[in-house]
Amino acid sequence: MAKTFCTASTLLLGLLVTLAWVMSFPLDAKPDKLKIVSNEYPPFYSKLSPQFGVVSHLAHEALKRADLTLTHDFFPFSRAVLLTKGGYADGIIGIWYRESRTTWVEYSAPLLSVNVVLYKRIQNDISYTQLSDLSDFTIGVGRGYANPPAFMKAGLKTEEGSSDTENLKKLLLGRTDLVLISQDVAEYLMTEGPEEYDHAFEMIGKPLSVELFHFGISKSRSDHKALIARFNQGLNEMKLDGTVLRILKQHGFENNGYWLQELQKELKEDPRK
Repeated sequence: MAKTFCTASTLLLGLLVTLAWVMSFPLDAKPDKLKIVSNEYPPFYSKLSPQFGVVSHLAHEALKRADLTLTHDFFPFSRAVLLTKGGYADGIIGIWYRESRTTWVEYSAPLLSVNVVLYKRIQNDISYTQLSDLSDFTIGVGRGYANPPAFMKAGLKTEEGSSDTENLKKLLLGRTDLVLISQDVAEYLMTEGPEEYDHAFEMIGKPLSVELFHFGISKSRSDHKALIARFNQGLNEMKLDGTVLRILKQHGFENNGYWLQELQKELKEDPRK
């Protein structure tokens, strides 16, 4: 009973905080000042990271090139989605492409790629050749996250958490057997997390998917296509003038798979660079 009360209280507090955030913006807000949201997903985007993380840094700079100003606030992912869907937020940073999401968000060009993998506690003997081999295990997943299609199709036993931080802690405590997580996020949390995370986890198998981060504009805005076109133009300018590579290097992502391919393609098209 106490646990139910605490959960309800936490949800109510979250709703009140969200409502206060929505009401903090004037009704006559300037159309070129965007209210942007994301979840905490370090090292890609986080209020604790320099320039809010590499994906945020790329998105903020592209918006600046498009002569757009912004505010950037952080919420649990499912709430950030609801705010964007409802038009309370103009845009969302870090959204992965799923066809079902195209009903409410206009996608930008990709910002970064990420490998989605499975992690286990290092002392546990778990391996697999096909996903169905994992049917006896409980796998931690992020609430509202777009999990790999093959993973979803396998119909495995999952337990949702509000964040990857929560899911990794549950894995450490033995509440779950595996966690579905971005490889970069797992490595970041193991490095920056508590001492007991050191050498506590290891990845199993190959990446289940390679996802692409995008910036998305809420389709509740009538100018969503025009805004994304401006954003994409700014991002393309950044690619051509070396800003993308500079930002990637600044955050240690110069070897990101997506941009290695894109920048190599650019060199082939213009060998003078």
